[in-house]
Amino acid sequence: MDLDDSLGIRKLLDTARQLQQDLARSQDELRGTSAQGTAGGGAVKVTIDGRGALQNLAISPVVADPGNAQGLADLIVSAVRAAQETMATRHEERLVPLLEALRADLRPFTD
Repeated sequence: MDLDDSLGIRKLLDTARQLQQDLARSQDELRGTSAQGTAGGGAVKVTIDGRGALQNLAISPVVADPGNAQGLADLIVSAVRAAQETMATRHEERLVPLLEALRADLRPFTD
């Protein structure tokens, strides 16, 4: 398709506008979600929001031994990473299809 074609340009602009709206809507929806991560067989549980900020931390008394501060710290870091991986997967599942649709819509302009 030739970019000089006014219908082609209009379709390209409509596609870009729709993608912008879809991305904004998806980002808003993802910001409103949360993800949980656990470590130590559930002894440490965290919840993060859609932006990745820590919202909640629960530690079982079993692992709250003052003599094992480093072990507890490692469990907390592990639980946070697990929650972040879950959130990253959700972002990917939501945004990749939008980008693939854009690629398909732009294909006529790249031929």
